[in-house]
Amino acid sequence: MKKTLIGLSVVAAFFAGACGGSDEMLEVSARFDDVGDLYTQAPVHLSDITVGKVTGIRLDGTQALVEMELDPDAQIPRDVEARVRRTSVLGERIIDLTIPEGTDGSGELASGDVIRETSVRSDLEDLVEEGSELLGAVAASDLATMIDEGARGFGGQGEELKGLLSNYGEIVDAYADRSKQLNRLIDSMATFNETLAAEAPAHEQAVINSNRSVAMLNEESERLQIAIESLNRLAVGGSQILRAHSDEMIRFFDQTARIMKVLAREQDSIELFLRWAPGHNANTQRVEYVEFNQVVQDLVICGLNDNPRDPARRCTGEGH
Repeated sequence: MKKTLIGLSVVAAFFAGACGGSDEMLEVSARFDDVGDLYTQAPVHLSDITVGKVTGIRLDGTQALVEMELDPDAQIPRDVEARVRRTSVLGERIIDLTIPEGTDGSGELASGDVIRETSVRSDLEDLVEEGSELLGAVAASDLATMIDEGARGFGGQGEELKGLLSNYGEIVDAYADRSKQLNRLIDSMATFNETLAAEAPAHEQAVINSNRSVAMLNEESERLQIAIESLNRLAVGGSQILRAHSDEMIRFFDQTARIMKVLAREQDSIELFLRWAPGHNANTQRVEYVEFNQVVQDLVICGLNDNPRDPARRCTGEGH
């Protein structure tokens, strides 16, 4: 109710100033995520009253910047909300200004101001709302009565037609419930689109990186082809070598298998050999050392190990 009173006061002020209104229009702007088929010279409405027009539409980054001229006599608050919508399901797109409830009295719009709060009403949302209003305006009982009265001219088929539409009220209620769900779905889609729009730079960078990767692959395609051909030649050469020496390799592996079988069969002997080999080597070295000492001891060196009393080890005398 408060919002309606504010709107009526603005409209009253607009008409009050119409007699001696100012010729200078306010130039303001607003940014929208999407404006659809909004066109230049499209009207700007406030409480269903034309208070201005669209003077320009251009791209500003990822948003559409809409420039407008507004009548200063309308005394539009600065915190007004701007929405792009259609006048009907098949009507033209306009800018609809809405004064929020509990306006903070931040003053009036002035030339150069930017309307911060903006939104876009989708065609599907308009269709759902108008469909709900249309079905809600016609009561099921009234429609059944109309059909009953009018059906007499169609061979008395009124009862059959009434039977077909006996649950019309349920259909209307169900449609009204579904319209709320559709509106929530539309809001969710709008949130999803806002999320995608926020990540648009990252998506753009990903596409750029993909293009760079494809370009690098194109540049390196010749080298990759050469490398693949080299690997193919290596595989062919290896296959030829295997085929040429397959008999030798078979014999080698056959001999290896036989050796392994012998080793497996003689494990006990191998174990005994490994156990006694260190002692055998030690004894062999000891025998060689003892025999060497014996040979050394058999030598007679005069003046060193000779013995005059032993004829076998005496340096002078008969027999020498």
